Amino acid sequence: MQSKVLVTGASGAVGSTVTRVLRERGHAVRGFDCEPPRTPGEHHVGDLLDFEALSRAVSGMDTLVHCAAVPDRQDFPSQLVPVNIVGTHLVLEAARLAGLRRVINVSSVRVVGGIDWARGRIGLEQGLVPGDHYGVSKATGELLARMYAERFAMSILSARLGWFVRNPDEAKLFETVRAASRFYVSHRDAMDFFVRAVEAPFEGYAAVFVTSRNNDDSAFDLAPTRALLGFEPVDSWPSGSSWSEEQHFDSPRFGPSVRPGGS
Repeated sequence: MQSKVLVTGASGAVGSTVTRVLRERGHAVRGFDCEPPRTPGEHHVGDLLDFEALSRAVSGMDTLVHCAAVPDRQDFPSQLVPVNIVGTHLVLEAARLAGLRRVINVSSVRVVGGIDWARGRIGLEQGLVPGDHYGVSKATGELLARMYAERFAMSILSARLGWFVRNPDEAKLFETVRAASRFYVSHRDAMDFFVRAVEAPFEGYAAVFVTSRNNDDSAFDLAPTRALLGFEPVDSWPSGSSWSEEQHFDSPRFGPSVRPGGS
C-alpha cells in the first residue's frame, strides 16, 4: 500500500537516502529540512522549531520518518536540547494533531554508548545507558516517543541506527575506531530497514537496533528487529555503502576522541 510520508531532515545523509528509496518504492514522499532538497520531489524548507511550518508539512501525510537532528558533540544547551529534544517533541505533537498512523523516530545506538561495544551483545533489556550528551538527547527523544505512543495510542518505532558512514574521509576515520565494524550500518541495509519500517504492520511502541550483518558479530541484538519487521541485513564493512562527490555529506563534528561504547 502506498503511504504519504513526511521525512524530516530530508536533505541530510540519512534523510535523503530514506527519501530516495521510498520514492523508488512508489510512496508519496514530502521532504522537510532547513536546507534545499538534494533529490527531485516535493520539499518544504522550514525550521524544525517552527511548529506552524511543521504542521503545514505534516498535513495530509499518514506516516512520518523523523531524521532531523543535530549530530554528535555539539553544544548541549544551545544546540542538542533545542533540536534533538524540543524538536522531537514538536514533531511528535504535530504528528499527533494531524492523526498520523505511524512515526519512525530515528534514534542512535549511542543511547547505549555507556556500555562497552567491543564485548558481548547488547540487547533492549539493557535500557538507556547514554555515554555522552548526544546519547542523552537521543535517549530523551526515545522517552518522548514512547510517551506519545502509549498516551495517545500512536504507532511509533525508535530506530537505533548504527554508524552510517557519509564520505571517504569518514570511512578512513571509521577504520581507526575500536570495534567500529560491529556497529556499522551500510547504505543498502539502511534503505531496506526504512522500507520495512514504513511498510510492515506493527502497533504501539517499539525500539530496535539497526546495524548491518557485520560478519554475524553485530554489537547489538537484531533479533527483535528481525521479528518485528523481517529485517535481515546482508552487509559487513565496507560493503553496501557508496559515496559520491556530487552528493557529499559532511561528517558530524566528533569530539576529541571518537571511541563510542565505553572506549
